[in-house]
Amino acid sequence: MKIEGLERFERIPSELENLGEEEIKRILQSEKIKKVICFVLGPPGTNIGQAAEKWAKRLKVDQKTEFIWCQTPEEAVERAKKVNENGVLSIFWTCAVYVNEAFVFFTNPDTLPFFFIEKMNLDEMQLATRPELLPEIKNGKIPKEWRIASHPSPAPLVRKLGNSIVFANSNAHAAEICKEGKAEMCITTESARKIYGLTKVFSFGSPPMIFFGGITSRGLELIKKCL
Repeated sequence: MKIEGLERFERIPSELENLGEEEIKRILQSEKIKKVICFVLGPPGTNIGQAAEKWAKRLKVDQKTEFIWCQTPEEAVERAKKVNENGVLSIFWTCAVYVNEAFVFFTNPDTLPFFFIEKMNLDEMQLATRPELLPEIKNGKIPKEWRIASHPSPAPLVRKLGNSIVFANSNAHAAEICKEGKAEMCITTESARKIYGLTKVFSFGSPPMIFFGGITSRGLELIKKCL
């Protein structure tokens, strides 16, 4: 029964359900796909961005791939939906531990959020500060008045410290906030730490993570043409 105001989830056609990596690579390298646009969480230095770049290189489509940085994964979805150029495949990227992953999934039934999957060890997650503040950390204790910039997802890593959290749009954005003096520390990646000239205080490590490349219904039709 069709009910006004409701929509069904997009489904993967049977001919695309069991594609191997080589077949996916062939499809993406097809001349029918003139350009790939990856909408990723920014600014540069995020794990999502690095995973998308790794995916493009692994499938040998990096030469025709453009990366557009977004403030949130939700923005990435919306911008991907607006791409309607012929021969252009738009992909929005998310992460398995993104706090709003379920929201992205259930509010966009007209997309396929998990069409592509990339496994990657996280770029070393760490607690970092500005170099000039390092001497204030004494006997391994962080000043209680210090603010820690963090994306909501990894924020629980510092819950036992009791410091106030300044929420950021991404791990790289957290480093930017710290650099600008809006926080004294941040949870960030090694790449972002280098970009913003911060000093590592503690390493949380580099656990394996799953990242998802989602496509729109228009993108699905383009991929089907390449079979």
